[in-house]
Amino acid sequence: MRLKKYNEKRNFSVTDEPRGKLKKSKQKRFVVQFHRARRDHYDFRLEYKGVLVSFAIPKGFSFDSRDKRLAVHVEDHPLDYINFEGRIPKGEYGAGTVEIWDKGFYEISKDLDEGFKDGEFKVCLYGKKLVGCWAFVHFKDDNFLVIYENIDNKKVNEIKKDKVKQTLKLPFKTASIQLAVLSKKIPKGKIFGFEIKYDGYRALAFVENGKVKLVSRNGKDFTNRFKNIADLLQDSLQDKLLVLDGEIVVFDENGKSDFSLLHESLRKGKNNFCYVVFDILALGEEDVRNKPLVDRKKLLNDLSKFFPKNIILSEFVESNGEECFEIANRLGLEGIMAKKKDSIYSGTRNDDWLKIKCFHRQEFVVGGYIVKNNNLASLLLGYYDNDKLIFIGKVGTGFNKDKKIEILNKLNKIEIAKSPFSNYDDKTCKFVKPKIVAEVQFAEITPSKLLRQASFIAFREDKDAKEIVLEEDN
Repeated sequence: MRLKKYNEKRNFSVTDEPRGKLKKSKQKRFVVQFHRARRDHYDFRLEYKGVLVSFAIPKGFSFDSRDKRLAVHVEDHPLDYINFEGRIPKGEYGAGTVEIWDKGFYEISKDLDEGFKDGEFKVCLYGKKLVGCWAFVHFKDDNFLVIYENIDNKKVNEIKKDKVKQTLKLPFKTASIQLAVLSKKIPKGKIFGFEIKYDGYRALAFVENGKVKLVSRNGKDFTNRFKNIADLLQDSLQDKLLVLDGEIVVFDENGKSDFSLLHESLRKGKNNFCYVVFDILALGEEDVRNKPLVDRKKLLNDLSKFFPKNIILSEFVESNGEECFEIANRLGLEGIMAKKKDSIYSGTRNDDWLKIKCFHRQEFVVGGYIVKNNNLASLLLGYYDNDKLIFIGKVGTGFNKDKKIEILNKLNKIEIAKSPFSNYDDKTCKFVKPKIVAEVQFAEITPSKLLRQASFIAFREDKDAKEIVLEEDN
């Protein structure tokens, strides 16, 4: 009676757990259930000879071969327990909640009964989260050590494709991007961590069933535009299921991200783009956006060992914001990001994330332009305030002869008769539909709300004109 002990410990008129009945089965399935009980732990169960051979693993499985985990062999469970989730009532054996954490198929190095007799066996798991091989080594009473074995990942993945007959799916197909609030002050204390502010195109990467999709902050499909990034992610993470957040950049000869170089690479059809990853929204079929930032960073750090050369993990420093800013300023970087270490990924703009810039730089809407001697002289810029486009000044530097011709050709196609600005009109100017966004660097915004010493950087195709407002320092 392999299930006698299981049945004796439970009152089935009270608990919803399945009754212990032997069933015939030739499958080799496994399940890992997270058991929130007096002491939280993981229950690992292997389908074998009509029952689930079971172990309690307090800390769960490790992917580090140096990290030996305790596994306690407990009573066999019925096969129906493989799908059990729910609450075990207070006062009952194992009172608490049971959640399925992972499930799939397994292979074993020898017959399980033989493994118990020999005091050791190896199990290879092909699940959604657990893919790899672990050795179980007996050392005392019902106690075993569980040790991860480094094996050929390519071989494991090939076997997994044959074994696991279910299609894994991401928990969501679209997501709103988390945005930062501009700040003049560098926050102090232990609440915030810091990282470099990169100068490129923000993009989410959806990796699912060997396919990759890159999506801009305003929902545009960037996959074909940055094909080398999509291909790198597909090659290195094809067996993974995840959603990443990062910045697509091009680095200059000094290792500094340069938005102008990125635009030049796009124009010339180069494939020298890099993807700097700084957050993760989903891992496996789990939505991790409600996990604290520091926990999401740990998940990313574990994943980074699979990253190829042009996929880069953004370094996150958990203190010394002023020192980080000083270094960024000295190197001529755009600035730094300050992020609350316990914050969730809300997909909104709030002060959980702050951006501190080394110099003034912002996006503005192009509402018109001035031509002198058949040549582009300057662009007319504005921002939205309550659906009104407010004129903020002109930019007449930052573009060479070829760039001026390219810009004029672009603007000629969207000319309109009337000024789109609510506070500016000049018959000597030409006006355009307010749909193009330009990134501009400037010395300051004067008290009369005009740009001083503005210089054109590039157009921003990843941002909608209607979302451009005047950034206010907090």
